[in-house]
Amino acid sequence: MKTILIAALLSCLSILQQEEPLSKVANVELPQKSQRINNNNLSADTKSRFKSTMAISQYKHLYEVGKVLLAFSDYNETKNNLKALEDRRDEWLGGMNELGLKSNINRAEIIKINNTRFLIMSLKNGDEYYSSFISDKKGLKGISGSRE
Repeated sequence: MKTILIAALLSCLSILQQEEPLSKVANVELPQKSQRINNNNLSADTKSRFKSTMAISQYKHLYEVGKVLLAFSDYNETKNNLKALEDRRDEWLGGMNELGLKSNINRAEIIKINNTRFLIMSLKNGDEYYSSFISDKKGLKGISGSRE
């Protein structure tokens, strides 16, 4: 299900009748049963179902799709801080190794969807899976997100 949700989010081509786009970098179409969540005010019910919601609540757009949290935001980089997806992947893998979490990693790969490359990273911590993605930059902008 995690791959389907990430792929659905990333491979979308149009926005459904929304006055303001969800992203200025990518066209985003959410699954029909998505419910927007106020990221400053996650419900007690949502918090009780997840061990941690702090990281995902930092994104601008936060949704609940079934029993999965999905979040994303545009990002900007300065010319001094341009990192290739390969460098980001290697940094993440190195950090997970230093923390002793290398065996928890499920995925750390770069994929291409609609001519845009994405770094997909996921790990299992206990009985929960955490996945995140970040796009290649178009100019100095891109989109990133997470799913728990």
